[in-house]
Amino acid sequence: MKLKGMNPALFASILVTGLRVVLGVFWLLQLTWKPPPTFACPEGFCLWVGLEVQYPVIPLYGEFVKAVIQPNIILFGWITTIVEVLIGLSLLFGLFTRLGALVGVGWSINLLIGLANIPHETGWYYAFLIMLNVLFLAIGASGQWSIDRMRGFRHWLGRAAPALF
Repeated sequence: MKLKGMNPALFASILVTGLRVVLGVFWLLQLTWKPPPTFACPEGFCLWVGLEVQYPVIPLYGEFVKAVIQPNIILFGWITTIVEVLIGLSLLFGLFTRLGALVGVGWSINLLIGLANIPHETGWYYAFLIMLNVLFLAIGASGQWSIDRMRGFRHWLGRAAPALF
């Protein structure tokens, strides 16, 4: 499809940049339902951690959450906040994009394992979140409007990819 007056490469760049920015905003918006310092407990974060214990995809994971995370809920609330803010800012601005996406993949897998078995939750939501983060792990910020591109930063994977194919 040829867009009148628009270079297809520019259109793709705008589209992929938009996807990355929306994904970054998604991660940042996670603060709205579990804001520090209470993390909306006893609802909010505490409720969902309790559901992970009650409906684990992997029973051993549920036991881990019960034994380690629940007794230290405020500490893990802060860890969750910091990780999600760092993923969000990385993707929003395209700064250390691949690193942010890598952490996003891991965090999304954690969400899939912890939440996919909860009634009225769907694993596809988390699977798509994993796939979106994998996309930016694979391509980084190449061809996009980003701080990484402005700095001329190419991750080792980006430099090695042409040699691999």
